[in-house]
Amino acid sequence: MKLLLVTRLYSGFELSLKNLIWNPEGVPTIYNLINGLADKHKISVIFTAKDSGATYMSNWKEAKDKNIKLKNLNARIRVLSGMYYFPIFLPRKLAMILRDIRQFFCILIYIRKSKPALVYFDSANVVIAYLIKKIYPKIPVVVRVLGVCSFWRSILNSKRLVHKIYKFAFKGNFSTVIGTQDGSGIEYWFKESLKNNVPRYVLLNGVKKNLNIKTSLNHNIKILFVGRLETYKGILVFVKALIKVLKKTKKKIIITIIGDGTLYKEALNLCKSSGYIKNFNFLKSIPHKDVLNHHSESDIYVSTNTDGNLINTNLEAISSNACMIIPKPQKNKKIDIKTYELLKKSVLYYKVNNSNDLADKIVFLLNSVDKIISYKNKIGKLKVNFIRTWDERVKEEIKILENLANK
Repeated sequence: MKLLLVTRLYSGFELSLKNLIWNPEGVPTIYNLINGLADKHKISVIFTAKDSGATYMSNWKEAKDKNIKLKNLNARIRVLSGMYYFPIFLPRKLAMILRDIRQFFCILIYIRKSKPALVYFDSANVVIAYLIKKIYPKIPVVVRVLGVCSFWRSILNSKRLVHKIYKFAFKGNFSTVIGTQDGSGIEYWFKESLKNNVPRYVLLNGVKKNLNIKTSLNHNIKILFVGRLETYKGILVFVKALIKVLKKTKKKIIITIIGDGTLYKEALNLCKSSGYIKNFNFLKSIPHKDVLNHHSESDIYVSTNTDGNLINTNLEAISSNACMIIPKPQKNKKIDIKTYELLKKSVLYYKVNNSNDLADKIVFLLNSVDKIISYKNKIGKLKVNFIRTWDERVKEEIKILENLANK
């Protein structure tokens, strides 16, 4: 079966494409699917460079499109240049519009030549997906939504032109829309954003199971944060809370922060100015296997994500039997309703964006270390009801695509 995948060029893929060896970081939803499809089918992948934004950083500065052959991935790869394709003197907004128009025509020509049995788009390319479905109504077109970020949430009621365009595009006659169950309330968002007759699936991501699960605690309690250092991930809330904890307790604690982003320097400077920088380890981006090792070695895992807490890093923490502290469900936004349904009272909850409440919850655990073991045991028993391996998870999605292509 001949398939075409069109997805934005995520920053975690850039190094693999430059080194010509497929060793992706981040976005396992996409790269695990690519790996699974490449093992069974003839696939082509078009990466669309979308350049840097407020919460997205790209180092791909190629001015021309590139065909790339990776040594360890059986797939045809093409990377479509972003704004660097155009003269630097063009205004940014104009260059972004021209970028998307040019990428659309490149994809249209590619489809006309290759005649795939199915085309799979990530949501960053939903406008192109809408147009392709209009031009080729008989080709199955699948749109993949990796959870509902604040941008997707805002398109439903916004009067901005760009939001209206995306809202209109999501009403396309797609063959299927597949969403990630990350706690963001995507099942509710689908009801408002998609046509009623469009089939949709909401799938919880898989994990690479952690086989090295500790049952004892460290002498100096280790607290872990994993995620992009951005506002929506709550990194500053986390840092401020831990500084409060260090001021309140005499217990020795080690705090590890794994991730990079636009707030890296601000978070680092907060720690330095507090006088507690020696308690913090900033590791930026590290190989995935090393992240799992940190999950194993940590005693408390904290998530301050305000967009949903069934994300990949949290699922890995659950798989590692972590004592977890996460934000309370935001019922008004339909965020973390599913999270609470799955996790119930096996984790500790704090008030969203409230560093004082988060600090109090951490101090509570530090003063009652038996509770840390108790929460670890609770999550260990509960996780068997919903945690799956990536292999199991990807097989389910591939089956959906195969059924569509074979209709």
